[in-house]
Amino acid sequence: MAKVIVNGKEKVGETLRDVIKDEYYKEGANIVIIKGIKREAEKIPKKFLIKTTKGNITIAITENNETAKFFINNYKDFVKKLRWISGMDVAFGSTTIDLEISAEPKEFKKWDVVLSLSGLDKDEGHIVFIKKKTEGVYGLKEPKIGIVVGGKWVIDRLEVGDKIIDIEPIREEKEAVDYLVTTDLDLKLEDGWKIFTYFIAEFNGTPSAVEHCLALMEDGIFEITENTNTYIADCRLQTLKIEEGNLIDRERGFITVRNYGAGEGKVYIYREGRSSSLSHTVVGKVKEGMELIDFSDSGFLSVKTVPERLCAIGLTIEEAEEMFKKYGVEVEKEGDVENAIVVEQEPEYTLDVLKKKKVKIRGLDKSKIVVIEIFEDKAPITTWYFRKTTGLTTKRVGKLHVYFKHKDIVMFKGNPEYAKGLLPENTPTDKVEPCAIGVTNMVSRYKGMIGVRLGESDKFGPTGEGFEKTNIIGRIVENADYLKSVKTGEDVYLLLKK
Repeated sequence: MAKVIVNGKEKVGETLRDVIKDEYYKEGANIVIIKGIKREAEKIPKKFLIKTTKGNITIAITENNETAKFFINNYKDFVKKLRWISGMDVAFGSTTIDLEISAEPKEFKKWDVVLSLSGLDKDEGHIVFIKKKTEGVYGLKEPKIGIVVGGKWVIDRLEVGDKIIDIEPIREEKEAVDYLVTTDLDLKLEDGWKIFTYFIAEFNGTPSAVEHCLALMEDGIFEITENTNTYIADCRLQTLKIEEGNLIDRERGFITVRNYGAGEGKVYIYREGRSSSLSHTVVGKVKEGMELIDFSDSGFLSVKTVPERLCAIGLTIEEAEEMFKKYGVEVEKEGDVENAIVVEQEPEYTLDVLKKKKVKIRGLDKSKIVVIEIFEDKAPITTWYFRKTTGLTTKRVGKLHVYFKHKDIVMFKGNPEYAKGLLPENTPTDKVEPCAIGVTNMVSRYKGMIGVRLGESDKFGPTGEGFEKTNIIGRIVENADYLKSVKTGEDVYLLLKK
């Protein structure tokens, strides 16, 4: 029997299964085991944090020359005012740089960091950030000391009157860690191992962005779809629109959501600190279990969120009341109450519910909710479009607005913004089965329209288009007859079959 530490608690057992049976853990998730750690701090810093009146800039020392050595030994001398700014560069100074003078022109790339001597005067030394590829005389034989690795947006915002407030070295630790990432619960244990089965994510930020993360982690899982030395990221909700806010520095352990650009909707957890970014909304931090983030490069992790998500949509009225009761939230009910599922909630976001301590929920009789299954393996692009349009990306119950009805076809409004790129996939061949759900693809000018055909057809798809213009994305499995009674302009609620 081995004595080990599991999530901070002493345990005794022969195998991993023995010691984690009472611990929070999702089957198949990574478990990190630290067998031993030896740390040695770097004697010479390789990165520096430059604090300005506009924000923080992080530079990495990439050169091994006399100029770089001078900066490392005298970095505090560069805590100065902004001296000039142009389309090519921005400089802070002046200070004395006692190095060999050179009038030889040098080439530099965007985001290079150099030291310069204005007018070839050693008392007119500056630290300069290159904003555009350029060639010029900077007064030193080897002016370049490194590159900007964080806070590039800060450089673009600098103006006359700004200054450097402080410069600090970032001393990173070299670690010789004997560790193991495993999912093998029959692994034999050894004395002294430290074992981590889950991490705790604590959230407090923009309510809509926090809700995005709570929805992603609602099943207790963080899936690693990207990893670098700086972060790991879960991309399952990529492309969803995110509200900007809380644009602060991204410290180690911080959780952010990308709010625009490539990768919008991705959730990041940082292994290393980075300056703030306009494209990242900070929403929380890792409270415990950072070891799982540090050493896991693939697979998925078990996660507990604080708070848990308070979204009643998709629950029965009774289940919703029980969930809110735990948090002392007063519940106001409207709509159907007996044999009903919650289809609407106000406020929508968890942080707003906890703040107001009051919530209104609307129930709908189960017979009026259309139960569906979707074919994500056969039509992955179109089913993601369908999820985004209905809200089934982050909610258990989705909603579609009836556009019109004709015979056995019910048509719903699509989303033109999301409909770009709907290539043909899973198009019908011989016939369309009753209760099929279809989306018009890019072959048609009406791309993105969503339809249901209640009867069989060997000519047209669920949106009334030919087979080549139709992607079949799923089918109704319960309450299809309810659609016969709906009218144009009404909303239809959808529940995914478990």
